[in-house]
Amino acid sequence: MDKKIIVTISREFGSGGRDIGRGVAERLGIDFYDREILALAAEKSGLSASFAEDIEQKIKSKFLHNIAFGGYYAGADVSSSQLSLPDKLFIATCDIIRSLADKGSCVIVGRCADYVLKDRDDVINIFIYADLQHKAERISKRHGLDIKKAESESKKYDKYRANHYDYYTEREWGNRENYHLCLNSGFIGVEKAIDIIVDTVNDCLK
Repeated sequence: MDKKIIVTISREFGSGGRDIGRGVAERLGIDFYDREILALAAEKSGLSASFAEDIEQKIKSKFLHNIAFGGYYAGADVSSSQLSLPDKLFIATCDIIRSLADKGSCVIVGRCADYVLKDRDDVINIFIYADLQHKAERISKRHGLDIKKAESESKKYDKYRANHYDYYTEREWGNRENYHLCLNSGFIGVEKAIDIIVDTVNDCLK
């Protein structure tokens, strides 16, 4: 691939967004980043990966938004005593995402990457969603949960993701205006979603 392209995948829990992102990366022959970003951010902020995963969705301070996105305290490092642990982790995540995007073409799943990279012109932002029944069936199969518990998990994690995104970006998670393409994986299926995204990327690279 001669021209660089970064595909960000935001997704509802149970929609298959991670599998879609991985499939897109494989088809395009580019790097795929998901939980690796959290591990790198945890290392950068001096946290264990397991602890970072526990606190990733927690929100403590409005102070972070100014740091991460060009405010008066831009350039502060993650060791600042004025930052909460979730905020330290998030600003480290922003740094990692920007570094990966600079490195080359890739697919990045989650972590507000669409917003972190919003000023770049080589990014395609995708949102993957599905109806609750489809998500619950997928979660139930993957994690061995009954359908009611799977539905509860889907709602819970979607709420976490929405709160996290809305807080750190000051935009609405899932709002179609934030993405170039929104796909209902429950309707079209994972493989068709991969086809559509790959075709879209290839069209953009022409």
